[in-house]
Amino acid sequence: MTTGGGTAFFGGSFDPPHLGHLAVAAAALGSGMCGKVAWVPAYAPPHKHSRRAPVTIAGRADMYVSRIEEELALSPSYTIEVIDNWRKRYGEVPALLIGADSLLELHNWHRGGELAARCRILTYPRRGCPISAEILAAHWRPEMVEKLLSGVLNGDFFEISSSELKSAMEKFTATGDIMNVKQFLAPGVAEHIIRRGLYIGTAGEGSPKMAGKIDYEEVLRCCVDAAKEKLAEDVVTLSIGSVSSIADYFMIATANSEPQLRAVADFIDRKVRENFHLHSAATAESSEGGWKLLDFGNVIVHVMTPEMRARYNLEGLWGDAEKLRGMRPERI
Repeated sequence: MTTGGGTAFFGGSFDPPHLGHLAVAAAALGSGMCGKVAWVPAYAPPHKHSRRAPVTIAGRADMYVSRIEEELALSPSYTIEVIDNWRKRYGEVPALLIGADSLLELHNWHRGGELAARCRILTYPRRGCPISAEILAAHWRPEMVEKLLSGVLNGDFFEISSSELKSAMEKFTATGDIMNVKQFLAPGVAEHIIRRGLYIGTAGEGSPKMAGKIDYEEVLRCCVDAAKEKLAEDVVTLSIGSVSSIADYFMIATANSEPQLRAVADFIDRKVRENFHLHSAATAESSEGGWKLLDFGNVIVHVMTPEMRARYNLEGLWGDAEKLRGMRPERI
């Protein structure tokens, strides 16, 4: 079991890292149950791509960023397997820093019982997720209930919703009011976002797009039209905002060869830049080939070969999302 000098494994998308994350990490250190906190950004394969600014932890020797999930590139990525690799790599079993909602579901995790037995579990409270011996006893033996309760952190933790962050980003995009963004973000992150043009449209290097709120449905239409112009097939548009905080819209299109795939993706990227001065926050390509992803903030575009599209079945994965029948067209 991890001692007070060990490492706490703090996993998440950190998209972007904000003051709530920083408060949780600081509370874990303040508890004396760990000596360092490793922030571990989740591995994001193309179909679950997240727009992630690098975590900025200036001047904190007791916090650092680990890229172990990205380096392992496990899909699916199970926590117990990452912890196994951590032990082999660093010679320690880290504590696991999770929220109360995750603790209440830990028994359902892949090899969750083994994970709970092997690691100290540090838990930060969350609204609407009460933790008690009675609740935990429904799934854990008494000795494990005692262990899990011993890792619950004291303190109040403020939670920042994705909608609040999105609203602040939109306000900054429209008005340039950085203070509305800074109230949520860890030190240095807001400046990093501006400098790199992440999450928001840019009208030039280092300056926010000031032409008003971006109409992302129009961005989606532009992507559809560009794909059609380059003869992409079976274009599908999905509204995912109600089922995910990743983005508002997905577009999926098929290209019948690698050259066509690159041509379609490059043309979409160019058209969106020309029409909206909006740069892709990231352009990802599958290591296997056959899949390119463009991230325009609230619109994420997947261009895939028929083989990759059949293998990953994004429409099935996002089956709860609404197909946009009013889009021109929903499927071409």
